[in-house]
Amino acid sequence: MGWLPGSILRSIFESGIFLMISIGLTLTLSVIKLPNFAHAEFLTIGAYTSLVISQVLPNNLVVIILASFLTAAILALAVHNTVFKPLINRKSSAYILVLASFAAAQFIRYSVFVAGSLGGVLSAHPLITVTPIVYIAGQALTNIYLATLIVALSSTILLSLFFKYTLIGKCMRAVSSNTTLAQLSGIRIGYIVSVMWILAGGLGGVGGALLSPYVTVTPALGFNLLLEIFAVVIFGGLTSFVGTIIGSLIMGFAENTFMDFLNIYFGVPYTYTQLIPFSLIIIVLLVKPTGFGVSYSANKALRRFFKGN
Repeated sequence: MGWLPGSILRSIFESGIFLMISIGLTLTLSVIKLPNFAHAEFLTIGAYTSLVISQVLPNNLVVIILASFLTAAILALAVHNTVFKPLINRKSSAYILVLASFAAAQFIRYSVFVAGSLGGVLSAHPLITVTPIVYIAGQALTNIYLATLIVALSSTILLSLFFKYTLIGKCMRAVSSNTTLAQLSGIRIGYIVSVMWILAGGLGGVGGALLSPYVTVTPALGFNLLLEIFAVVIFGGLTSFVGTIIGSLIMGFAENTFMDFLNIYFGVPYTYTQLIPFSLIIIVLLVKPTGFGVSYSANKALRRFFKGN
């Protein structure tokens, strides 16, 4: 069982990455009910921001994380204002919005491809040194693993406090529950949605920055993880933050510890790892289409909103 400690560490690391990326998509689904297929591109932008910043400030994780959040947040806000907001104002159907998200994803991905080609960074690694901090059962807990754990936990706690205690957070919950009633109550829907896009894009960018030291950064980085991201949020019920946390843990451990177990004891090759998100999506849709997350009902969220004001 000497493989287990290292496998668990990798599982926790990937769970943290999935959480940072997926929680932004959960926000988008919760507030504006949009399955945004361009969401994975925020991860790519975060990874490329990490790549660029590390050339100037190598190993400065704090600056790299902040810059990745800011860059991805700006991109998310730009996508909202140029693509989704005009379509929503025209009362476009959900099908049109989903197709628009596909188009936005393609546009961003190939824009990154062109920029990366011109800059000679179509496939590169950021200048971030992965260094062991402490050894647990002979396995190294690296600086990136530790940073991912800290950022994922702190982001989850801060988001929880944000939704529970801040006016903007309460307004966002109200918009999520009933947009029409929230608007009639005087809530500035446009402002709340803009804040949501900043948070969703920024968190995805941070996930890309934390993942970048362990992968080759390419324009297709986010797209290659799109299925896992949707598997996580589908497991969680699309709009549940608790469900997203649980889904992230399940995906992280399934793709690492579970696959290590199957490989070591049954000889199952790691190439079958890509079947896990497919299987998870199918199982959830067949067994419990609403997901396994815990979410607020519309009435409960609105009652808490008005009581808090």
